[in-house]
Amino acid sequence: MRIVRSTWLAAVVVATGCARYVPAPIDLTAQPATYRARRLDDSALVGWVSRWAGAPANGRWTDRQLAVAALGLRADVARARADWRAATAGERSAGARPAPGAQAGVERAVSGSDGQSPWVVSLGSLFAVELGGKRGARIQRARARTGQAESELRLAAWRAVREARAGVAELLTADLEVEGARREVEALTAVETLERARFREASLSSAELARASADVQAARVQAAGAEAARLAAQAALAAALAVPTTSLESLSIRTDEAAGCARAEDVSGQPADGLAERALGRRPELGQALADYAGAEADVRLEVARLSPDLELGPGFIWDQGVHRWTLALALPNLLAFRNHAALEEAEARRRASAARVAETQEAVLADVERAVARCRGARLERAAADTQVVVAAHAAALADSAYARGETSRLDPALAALGLVRAERARTGTERRLVAAGLALEAATGEWAGDGDRWPDPREDGPMEGAPR
Repeated sequence: MRIVRSTWLAAVVVATGCARYVPAPIDLTAQPATYRARRLDDSALVGWVSRWAGAPANGRWTDRQLAVAALGLRADVARARADWRAATAGERSAGARPAPGAQAGVERAVSGSDGQSPWVVSLGSLFAVELGGKRGARIQRARARTGQAESELRLAAWRAVREARAGVAELLTADLEVEGARREVEALTAVETLERARFREASLSSAELARASADVQAARVQAAGAEAARLAAQAALAAALAVPTTSLESLSIRTDEAAGCARAEDVSGQPADGLAERALGRRPELGQALADYAGAEADVRLEVARLSPDLELGPGFIWDQGVHRWTLALALPNLLAFRNHAALEEAEARRRASAARVAETQEAVLADVERAVARCRGARLERAAADTQVVVAAHAAALADSAYARGETSRLDPALAALGLVRAERARTGTERRLVAAGLALEAATGEWAGDGDRWPDPREDGPMEGAPR
């Protein structure tokens, strides 16, 4: 008998205590070491990028390939993915029903037993029956949390793609600005050399020569500023990709996707309805607002369900001084819960606030589209004017060269005309930079990237470095 009882007790202990706590301390030195060792030519990363955007050709990366790499490397995307998985696990726990329980009691009569056994032993079980749809409300709330976590994940992935592509555009335009600044320094230096020769011939005053020298020095300062801006753009791109800056020093980058302004069908006035519809259907911020509203709706349902009392059943057995009895206990805890509507009123107020947030997000999306379209329109007008300026400057340079070849002017006139052309081309580079920025803003406003599975990785899928130590 003792063996049977011991076996039964051991089985109960094993069944109720099979889970063990396993500590998981964080190694604070692992992630910095992993970050510093990252390289874009890592075979795992290149293979993962090739799966979605093709392999980099001869070490040349496109903006889309770098954006895919950012999705696989950035810690904020990995964190959002972990939050989504935690929310998914919460759906299983939300569907769990109340676990049954047991109770036991022992009494001993100290007088009046009349020769009968003085012992009274009772055994009972406890069963809770949830009423009012509490389990369904909990499941709905857990699914709403999963939707919120997934919307956060898609927003983090979309933000990573935007920042990576914007970083590429900024670095490429910074390269052009550095080249233009250097060319202007060379042109001004050529002009200064010619004017110094005229000064030696007494055809130019010392004040005019000093101004030419000051112009050269100012151009050199601007060139240094362009170099500094390029270094800052390179660091910003490295941060967007979650790689050290040294991994970009020898990187060759090109763009393979048209700017957003070229994709818009009509940027001459108000945005086309198609752009607004695309934005309302793609922007992840709107999905996030809708997920928050679904969560608020689930909270209201859960609070309504909590107003209904639960039913507790307690069938049991009593051995009372030799007499056997079956018992059945019924209980309605929290019977007057229906009188307290404060939590329900709070949940309904939060639902109304969530609905207002959806409307606010829709208005913000539509306003973003209109601003982006207007920005594209202005950038296109500015680019057209800059193109005209370059054409005029090139024509003037050609005329100056012809006049010098015929002996009608000195060497200084073609040099000044060449300087004007360099400055016009540099001004056009600035308009190109603003046009690219306007195009990226339009793509962001319309939610151009929506995580399409055939073109971009599913953000719920593990990245290539998921198994790396963190």
